[in-house]
Amino acid sequence: MIDTAGVADLGELTPYEQVVVDAARSGAEVDSAVGEVRAELIRQLLLGVHGDLDPRGVRVVGATVVGMLDLDYVTARTRLVLRDCLIAGGISCRHARLGEIDLGDSRLAGLRAEGLHTDGNLFLRDIVIDTRGLAGAVNLIDAHIGGQLLLERATITNATGPAVQAFAMRVDSTAVLTGARLTGAGQVGAVRMRAARIGGELGLDDASVTNSSGPAVDLEASHVGGHVFLRKATMMGSGEAAAVRMMAATLGGGLELNNSTVTNSSGPALHLERMHCSGDVFLREARVTGSGGLGAVRMMAATIGISLVLDRLTATNHGGPALHFDSLRVGNNLFLRQAAVTGSGELGAARMLDAQVGGALNLVGATIRNESGPALSADRIRTGNNLYFTDVTAVGHGVLGAIRLHDAHITGEFNSSGLQVTNDDGTAVNGDRLHVGGHLSLRGANLTGRGERAALWLLGATIGGQVDMHGLRIENGRGPLVLFLEAQVKGTLGLPLAVVCPSEEDGRRSCPNAGRQLDVREFVFATLGLMSWRQWLHVLVHHTGSYSPQPYQQLAAVERLAGHDSNARQVLIAQQEDLRRRAPEALGGRFARWRHWLWGWLGNYGYRAHRLVTVLVAVLALAGAAGYVAGQVSTRPGHLAAERVLPANAGVPCSTAELIGLGIDRGLPLGATGLRARCDLATDTRWGQLFTYVLWVLQALVWGLATLAVAAYTGLVRKPT
Repeated sequence: MIDTAGVADLGELTPYEQVVVDAARSGAEVDSAVGEVRAELIRQLLLGVHGDLDPRGVRVVGATVVGMLDLDYVTARTRLVLRDCLIAGGISCRHARLGEIDLGDSRLAGLRAEGLHTDGNLFLRDIVIDTRGLAGAVNLIDAHIGGQLLLERATITNATGPAVQAFAMRVDSTAVLTGARLTGAGQVGAVRMRAARIGGELGLDDASVTNSSGPAVDLEASHVGGHVFLRKATMMGSGEAAAVRMMAATLGGGLELNNSTVTNSSGPALHLERMHCSGDVFLREARVTGSGGLGAVRMMAATIGISLVLDRLTATNHGGPALHFDSLRVGNNLFLRQAAVTGSGELGAARMLDAQVGGALNLVGATIRNESGPALSADRIRTGNNLYFTDVTAVGHGVLGAIRLHDAHITGEFNSSGLQVTNDDGTAVNGDRLHVGGHLSLRGANLTGRGERAALWLLGATIGGQVDMHGLRIENGRGPLVLFLEAQVKGTLGLPLAVVCPSEEDGRRSCPNAGRQLDVREFVFATLGLMSWRQWLHVLVHHTGSYSPQPYQQLAAVERLAGHDSNARQVLIAQQEDLRRRAPEALGGRFARWRHWLWGWLGNYGYRAHRLVTVLVAVLALAGAAGYVAGQVSTRPGHLAAERVLPANAGVPCSTAELIGLGIDRGLPLGATGLRARCDLATDTRWGQLFTYVLWVLQALVWGLATLAVAAYTGLVRKPT
């Protein structure tokens, strides 16, 4: 028996109301465009005041419901269907328990459903609500929908609060807002589903959500078992909170915002910080505009199980980063192909500090601009595969670089073919301590920097494969072109001379392009490609800022390893000449510098011992010539400066062979020809003494030259630096 205490007495029912009662008891549907039914009668039907109802429930189509439909705390296992109805007083079903609710195509003042529990679906397709109130036009706080929540094509407007307020809501199946037009106000959001739990998918495809004083969609800390779809959607928010806010949300599937427009004039547009997504995230052809330091698209510390795809994305923020991806984790690839990214400030237009990408990072054809800071800031980024900057255009500003890859770790290849980078106040590409496991290609790239730091900064970089700089065009207004300081290339260094020296001079005397500098101190590479050893030597002599021994030693080691010992010796000779030319103070005082010059002139610093032998032979020839000349100089009548020794032959001229032998005998430090026993200098005469002194000097030279030749051949005097 039904307790009717507190139930209003409706008096006599109208004929239409009686039809509604009879239909509810029999399970029929009432369809009338002119009928009116009192809201209290519907409540009484669900309470069982008018008898048991058919499990198909109360089903009314096209009627006008008079008064507010109050179903608070009502428990009924049957359905409530009020399709295409006018419910001017709205519906309140707080903490009610019903089988299923269908309000499709209806127009009502609002739906208060805090704590509602339905065993089945909640259908709100094509409903129209225009109201005011802080509680929300549709209020589903703590509601539990046992089936689906369907709000397709709904038009809901709330001038002073949320359009849909669904904090901590639970939906066992899917929640669909496809094609909805939702307008709300206030800091809690136009659509607020914070901490909600949705068992299946959440669909907002083609939806339009607007809030001029707060977020458009708030899904912070929500849990969605399947995908979240916002394809072709328009989300417009305002304020410091994001237009679409999904902080700390958990998605069992993926997230798609393809072809969507997300805008916030005074804060982030899309806030996905600490979000965990098991599938892919797609923002293909999306247009995202935000403002402020948090970023237009903010994914700090987010985790994406598979790939992040931002192809043809347009992201704009004139007050901070366009993309803020610090500590982002992507299980597979990150694609930013054909994207247009415009940001502002020192944080960078696209910021990916400490990000980890399990697969490839692909920015092919992207354009990234920042007039007041880096274009791309990706310090300490890690990729499990290749990094592609193919045909990317990056415009940045600031000393630290337009593209920053400090301590980045690229497991695979680094392909920057066709990269165009401009920085009017610093480095173009900053690869400080960059690590690339495979090849690095800058083929056809165009890098323009300005400042004391190099346009391409590779301090301490490690390249596991080869470096290809074929067709690279690089300029720097006030500093070096490339800094290879302490860098290592384990493969071939493919650097054409034209990159450094457009006139392709390879001489060692002078160069008209000497102002185009490289810093190659402590730079190590395996082999040279696209440039001969002689051209690299030209670079070391004319296109480095200061003398450093290691680059010469490195080149000599490469040539020696290739079996070109003669080339290696030429390199080391050039090193000593460069030392004397650019760092003479390292040699010591004036005498030491003169001695270094003489040693270079005589024996090429010990690297060409045959030259010493040639000089030695020339000195011995001079000694022989001196002996011959002594035999032609008269000292007194009948006597010569060199003549026969024996008294019996006094005054007898020596033969030509004896005179030459005399000179050689006098010049040799060791050994003797024995000719002096027959022919010698007359040292008791002035001319004899003079020739003696000359031959002593020549003997000393022979001593010194012979010693140096022996030392040079044995390698004792070849300096390692």
